[in-house]
Amino acid sequence: MSFVPDALALPSYARQTGEACDSCHVGSFGPQLTAHGMKFKLGGYTDSDGKPGHLPLAAMLIANYTHTAQDQDPPPDDFSKNNNVAMQELSGFIAGKLYDHIGTFTQITYSGVDKVTALDNTDIRYARETTLFGQEGTIGVTVNNNPSMQDPFNTLPAWRFPYTSSDLAPGVEAGPLLDDMIAGTVYGITVYSQLANGMYAELGNYASFSNNFLDVINVEQGQEINGLAPYWRVAYFKDNRSASYSVGVHGMSAELKDHGASGAGDKYADYGVDGHYQFLGNRMNIMSVNGSYTHEARDVAAEKSNLNQLNVAGSYYYDKSYGGTLRYFSTTDDSSAKLDSNGWMLQADWTPFGKENSWQAPWANLRLGLQYTIYNKLNGESGSVAGDANTLMGFVWASL
Repeated sequence: MSFVPDALALPSYARQTGEACDSCHVGSFGPQLTAHGMKFKLGGYTDSDGKPGHLPLAAMLIANYTHTAQDQDPPPDDFSKNNNVAMQELSGFIAGKLYDHIGTFTQITYSGVDKVTALDNTDIRYARETTLFGQEGTIGVTVNNNPSMQDPFNTLPAWRFPYTSSDLAPGVEAGPLLDDMIAGTVYGITVYSQLANGMYAELGNYASFSNNFLDVINVEQGQEINGLAPYWRVAYFKDNRSASYSVGVHGMSAELKDHGASGAGDKYADYGVDGHYQFLGNRMNIMSVNGSYTHEARDVAAEKSNLNQLNVAGSYYYDKSYGGTLRYFSTTDDSSAKLDSNGWMLQADWTPFGKENSWQAPWANLRLGLQYTIYNKLNGESGSVAGDANTLMGFVWASL
């Protein structure tokens, strides 16, 4: 099974804290975080209402309908050329406080497209409040299997928009190292700090799981890291209650080679800038803008090239329930125009549950949505050829 990037809000966290999902998530459903949700994550998923008996267990289902402008030929395995309905994901989670200062987000997913079960996004962390350089703040350590999934700001690949997309439609093939190239096949340990003056810093390394372990967790084998791959992150984060923002830089570098191969491998070095602004106001009208730009220098098969990726998304939610998001995306590679892609995505969604007075709160969580992707260029193709891949997806996303 390939690594599944879809993400969500988990009711186990709401049950643990005694707060509704809309306290931590924009639109009452994840994974887009409010400033309060960012702090909960930085605190190691351990904030609690103090009551005993909270089980850190949750479940999720995503089902969707996918229509492309023209039939796909050949069609996806075991599906039709068009108008496909799929139970895309069924996931179970261990998510919440495990012990004092220790919490987790661990996901196991059955893919209704690949028809296998595998270990998915996993983040186990230790965090505590302390004083550092004369500043009060939080320090922590995270062990995770997807570089950037531990990040709290919804600007980097693991948790940025789109939060779900169809596995049964054509898509952009090229992307930087940080954009799922090694997700799920690696493990990393990073240390981080968030200080009262707004500064956030994180530093660590990643290494590849062995082939035997990847077989055990049912994750598809790709290339492995030769040695260690350093990851770093610096950002300034400010919470003004009615609004919050962050501005940051990020980076990662790695040498990748086939499993068991000797000698030098292909080299990748990512550097980027990112930021977000979120207006909460009185929580009736919530507006957010998230963006990132990543430059990657590559040395692949002794040929040097540069890849650039831009993602910008703006969203509006009314009454914590009715939302719309517009995204622009672009990937360019100077080694081959066949890797260039750009376009737009529009999503409208409705979240009937997730607020404090919602039906069956905090157990019932549901989002219904329509998503449309328009390709100006897709994997080097433009015009009507790219337009043939334009995709309409309707989805039902539930968790409990």
